[in-house]
Amino acid sequence: MGDAANTIRMMKGNSLFAPLPAEGLEQLADHCRCKTFNAGEKLIEENGNNESLFLLTKGEAKIVSNGTEVDRQQAGDTAGEVSMSKISPPVADVIAVSDVEAILFPTNVIDEVCASYPDFARELRETAMKKVYDR
Repeated sequence: MGDAANTIRMMKGNSLFAPLPAEGLEQLADHCRCKTFNAGEKLIEENGNNESLFLLTKGEAKIVSNGTEVDRQQAGDTAGEVSMSKISPPVADVIAVSDVEAILFPTNVIDEVCASYPDFARELRETAMKKVYDR
């Protein structure tokens, strides 16, 4: 799952990335990395310092806020929108339920893409707000 074409294909399957033209998708794909998390491992820590937007490519993760499971994410879903959109630090733990593989897009690249593509920045904020208020 390491090459740019597969990363772009995965991004195209998630509505968060829909506002991005090919150049924006390529910019993200060129600066991402893949990482595997073991079952029980935290991808994101509540109130911690998150430095990536995550696109899950395999497995399932649970979203736990204040000790209560509030949602689950699976392959094709994203995590980290709240901190990437600068709304607040992470509002929940994201914990691998099974082994999880994810594409990580670093903060600095997300910031650059948001500055270049305001529609993507808006979608990122709206997605983050939905995840906070619709759970």
